[in-house]
Amino acid sequence: MSAPAARRAATVLPSASPRALVRVARFDAVLLYRNRTALFTVFGLPVLFIAMLVPVRGQDIDGVDGALLQGTGHLAFFLVFAIFMNLVNVFTARREDLTLKRLRGTALSDAEIRGGGVLTAAAAYTAQALLLLVVLGTAFGGRFPADPLLLLAGLAGGVALFALLAFAVSGLTPSAELAQLTVLPIMFGCMAGGGVMFPLDALPDALATACRWLPLTPVVEITRTAYFGQDFTGASGHAALSFTEGWAACVRPFAVLAFWIVLGRAAARRWFRWEPRRA
Repeated sequence: MSAPAARRAATVLPSASPRALVRVARFDAVLLYRNRTALFTVFGLPVLFIAMLVPVRGQDIDGVDGALLQGTGHLAFFLVFAIFMNLVNVFTARREDLTLKRLRGTALSDAEIRGGGVLTAAAAYTAQALLLLVVLGTAFGGRFPADPLLLLAGLAGGVALFALLAFAVSGLTPSAELAQLTVLPIMFGCMAGGGVMFPLDALPDALATACRWLPLTPVVEITRTAYFGQDFTGASGHAALSFTEGWAACVRPFAVLAFWIVLGRAAARRWFRWEPRRA
């Protein structure tokens, strides 16, 4: 097998040098700072969503304060902005202007080129998540997450999933100009059916069951369960959970998340492109 063929046969994110990943991530961060549209998508839109929590503060939604319920949903939904939409734009634009092709001709491996972009996006998302947690705990009367480890595991799985989906969608996106459109079905699907703004228990049973298979829903359920220390994985009443009970309650959401990660990895391997389409 030739060297280029071996590179194309590599898995989506094999082993990579940490130093090289940091180097690529620094390069990506500089480009992100220079792109005002991408910068607003990553940092501006989440600020608007935080402001949207003010009108529902003090309202009882599904047994908890409305601002905290929606805020924990936003904690998962920000993955769509910082990871998914950001990376689709980044990799589509760089593929079309031949930046990916040039980077691939350097000593960097495929994993380092893609991993550096994911590292930058993950750092931006981490900043968003920490800001939101501080706002929930100070301005909206929230609390420190009941199970930080469970919260971290759920969000880390979400980062991996939406990075893989971004790789796949970027390969299906014909141009950088259309990147803002190709992300919309997943964004609106996650917003409408992911349980971000309202509990899925309010939907008919069949629809609620279907919505629990959307890619964002398991992240929302794990996030809320970890934050409140109550069962938000579909059980009515949201009973208080111990440490082990919280992890046990999240077995199904983690299984759905794992299913989507496997599917996303297969889609990324099939559709991700390094070079522009030719007429």
